[in-house]
Amino acid sequence: MMTNAFSMPFQGFNADAFSKMFAMPDSMGSTARETMAASTQSVRASAKGLQDAGSVVMRQLKDHAEMSTEMGKKLADAGSIQDAMQIHAGYVKSSVEANMKGFTELSTLYADTLREAFAPLAKQAKKASKSA
Repeated sequence: MMTNAFSMPFQGFNADAFSKMFAMPDSMGSTARETMAASTQSVRASAKGLQDAGSVVMRQLKDHAEMSTEMGKKLADAGSIQDAMQIHAGYVKSSVEANMKGFTELSTLYADTLREAFAPLAKQAKKASKSA
C-alpha cells in the first residue's frame, strides 16, 4: 500500500473517536487561549524582573565607583603607609559588605521574579491536570 505525504501514518486512526475525546468542542481552543495568556503573564513578569535586576546592578556599580573614588581621594591625602593601609582596609571591608548586601538583594529579586514568572504557568498546569 502506498502512502503520500498527506495520508495518516497510522491506519487505525479514527477521526470521529478522536473528536469525541473532548467533552466540549471548544475545549482545545479555550485551553490554548488560557495557556497563551498565562505565557504572556509569565513573560511580562520575567521582563519586569530583568529590568529591575538591571537597575539594581547599575545602582550597585555606581555605588562601587563612588566608594573607589572616595578611597582614591583619601589615599592621596594619606600621610603615611600606615594611614594608606588603614584606608585601604576600610575600603575592602566596606566593599565586601556592599557586595554581600548586593548579592542578597539580587538573590531575593531573582527568587521573587521566578515565583511571579512561574505562577501563571503553574496555575494553568494545575488547571489542565485537573481537567485531564
